[in-house]
Amino acid sequence: MNPLPILRTAASMFVLLLAGHVAAAPSAQLFDAVKKPESLDPDWRARLCALLPQPCDPQALGLFRPRGSAAGDYAVFSGEPLAMARIKRIAGTGTWQLNRLHDFSGYAAALMRKAAAPGMADARIALAPALYPLAEGQWAVAVLQTVSEMYSGGGASFSKADFVPLEDAARAVYEGIPFSCSKMIRACFSEKEYKQSKHCHDESSGSLRITYGEPARPGEAYSWQYTWLQSEWPQNTPASDATTTRLHFTARTTERASFCGGPQ
Repeated sequence: MNPLPILRTAASMFVLLLAGHVAAAPSAQLFDAVKKPESLDPDWRARLCALLPQPCDPQALGLFRPRGSAAGDYAVFSGEPLAMARIKRIAGTGTWQLNRLHDFSGYAAALMRKAAAPGMADARIALAPALYPLAEGQWAVAVLQTVSEMYSGGGASFSKADFVPLEDAARAVYEGIPFSCSKMIRACFSEKEYKQSKHCHDESSGSLRITYGEPARPGEAYSWQYTWLQSEWPQNTPASDATTTRLHFTARTTERASFCGGPQ
């Protein structure tokens, strides 16, 4: 009996077994907004506020579904207090059960004390509906600080993120990372210009992408790589002339992100 085919088969099976145990690349946990939460529970705002630290503003709540979660699993993101909670809708009872609460109100208060920083005095603070992997089993949330500007016939919005661990909300692991931006400046000022121009605004928008690298040794933190995507649509040009640029930066070189020309 020739042993070579058996050895080749065994080797192939070993390779397949190894492939099956290759760890998947880390990725963020995403949450999808519930489009019509009132159809689920007309009083969801008041009932979920009762589960959160007080005082709670019911109008500052957002109800979400963790992507790929089991039926009945939800998450609520709150602006006042700054918090997120994993909750469950109990079938047949119409009640909500709090599974886990993460309170960032102390971090928000610390940000407000630092609000005298240039360009951040009127910043709005909120949580992005996602969790970001720090290490195996460890996650962070993005605390967004958004500054808005109003122009005649346009406006702008600039958001930076502090990434704060769920289990240690006293400090951020990364601060002041450009997260998203949008800017629209009016370029038409007469009825004739509005009729003749292909586009009556200068528009730009940008957003952050993060990729995560496996640690060199088990238990260490993932490496984060930032990519900034920004689109530009100049005045009096068709949409097909809009351009998109892609730029890589680090937590120490955030100024490389053009950030729609906003405050850095």
